[in-house]
Amino acid sequence: MRVTDWMDRRHPCRWEAASDDTGFWVPDRSEIVTQFFTRYLFFSLAVIYFSTLETVQPVLFSIEQLLIALGVYFVLNSWFFHLALKRVTLLRIRSAMATDLVIVTLCVAHDPNAIPPSALAFLMVLLGNGMRYGMRLFAEVLGGALLGMAIAFAMRYRLGGFEVNAGDVFFGVFWVTLALYAYILMGRIEGQRRQLDYRSRFDALTGLLNRHGLLAAADRVFDKADASLPATVLFADLNQFKAVNDRYGHGVGDRVLAEFAQIFSESADMGVCGRWGGDEFVALLPMRDDTAVQQIFDRIESRTDAWSQHNGLPMAVSLGVAHAPRDGHDLVTLLSVADIHLYQSKSRRPGVDASPLYRTYANEPEAT
Repeated sequence: MRVTDWMDRRHPCRWEAASDDTGFWVPDRSEIVTQFFTRYLFFSLAVIYFSTLETVQPVLFSIEQLLIALGVYFVLNSWFFHLALKRVTLLRIRSAMATDLVIVTLCVAHDPNAIPPSALAFLMVLLGNGMRYGMRLFAEVLGGALLGMAIAFAMRYRLGGFEVNAGDVFFGVFWVTLALYAYILMGRIEGQRRQLDYRSRFDALTGLLNRHGLLAAADRVFDKADASLPATVLFADLNQFKAVNDRYGHGVGDRVLAEFAQIFSESADMGVCGRWGGDEFVALLPMRDDTAVQQIFDRIESRTDAWSQHNGLPMAVSLGVAHAPRDGHDLVTLLSVADIHLYQSKSRRPGVDASPLYRTYANEPEAT
């Protein structure tokens, strides 16, 4: 398992990181179907348009050869559709976009009209692909569309016998302006999209994943957890946190939560950390043996005690652990096992009230 599977805390579910600096938004099934339906619609319109012509400009292909090229596009498009329904990857996205750009370039180059209406299909490729996957791929398809447009018109002027006219110039300026405007607009939409994604998955107080983000990250981790690739879940619960709120106020309580969140996330190295709710925190890690888990617990407890003594505020923690797939295959089950261990830890601490042994985590309130 790659380190990024455990360390990418920005977009644990919808954002697919392909490398350190590239990635894409994963579309859901309905988006995939809509996108490929649009491709099939383009194919149908292109077949109807070119099959009604008696001839095309002798650039590269005859009408029959161009229709064969469209048939090849149909086959490739169907294959990409089949692959996309199984899994969307960066290579498959780029391959489908490149196929779109090639066929549109050929259609524009062979369009017999002085101002080719088929060139509008470049906008379909640009908006249909670029606005779906993120700014990096939008920039790639924008560059590909500009290059395809330039090649198509160069072929028309050089091999097809067309001449530059005022309509071509207007169309080109209009197309480029619209494409650049779409890119700028997409940049703003992307920024808002990331903000909404962040707010839906992260706890505003601590900066860690919230419950929704943890469940999404857990699905990703535990889908891969088996006997050869196990995982570890750490569960932390602050002791007597309600007393801190009652005595010092919610402002101090929020400070305690934020400080502990930093201690917890820094101590659980290579872990995906989050605030489960209230004063409860969870970390998902690659498999750790008992010695390694104890070392993490010791770091958390020692740093918590040091912070408490330095700031004159009570902060202590009880910790529990569970392992997948030995103790379960989903986060709620694993937290139930970890809570049993946490309860046992609390019961051994003098002066600390142990929480009930069994709790239904799915119904507990989320952090606010």
